[in-house]
Amino acid sequence: MVMNKAQMADSISKDEAQLVKDLRRRDPMAVAELYNTYADRIYSLVFNQVDRNREVAQDIVQETFVAALKSAARFRGHSKIYTWLCSIANKKVSDFYRHQKRQAKYQTTKALELDQLGGETLAADPGESGERQEVTRQVLFSLPLHYRQVLILKYVEEMPVLEISQIMGRSPKSIEGLLTRARNELRTKLTTRSEG
Repeated sequence: MVMNKAQMADSISKDEAQLVKDLRRRDPMAVAELYNTYADRIYSLVFNQVDRNREVAQDIVQETFVAALKSAARFRGHSKIYTWLCSIANKKVSDFYRHQKRQAKYQTTKALELDQLGGETLAADPGESGERQEVTRQVLFSLPLHYRQVLILKYVEEMPVLEISQIMGRSPKSIEGLLTRARNELRTKLTTRSEG
């Protein structure tokens, strides 16, 4: 398979390639390096998707790393290791919600600013910004899981569309469309809420 320039730019470095090679051999030092390098970032990502529930986040992070070790032999290196781990973590979060038979609300460590999404602010003055952020957070939680995930990956994790597409298992065009629909839905609900 021939990679295009965008895929080559996002492929793994020589150090990451060696780490993956060592993981495939189940080298304990490689396992420790993988965990020590990425655990905090994956925990932060997961924690913000499971309503800041520490126990659930820790469980999902463990499941993510176990799944990564089991699937290391199938990892082709067409994305960065962090992108690969984010993809696994997002699947584990989706599994968590599916098993709970509900789509629980989750919070982000940074409130999404409406101007990042191209919308208008709800607050008339800076003193109301905390209230605006809380309204935005509540509306964000009311969105379907895939809308929340794409908005968090884009605006909180500040990932490019190509990386989000790898994480969510969709084409870049599909992610762009999903982002548009998610932003529109967020704006609509915020407008309705501010008028009501």
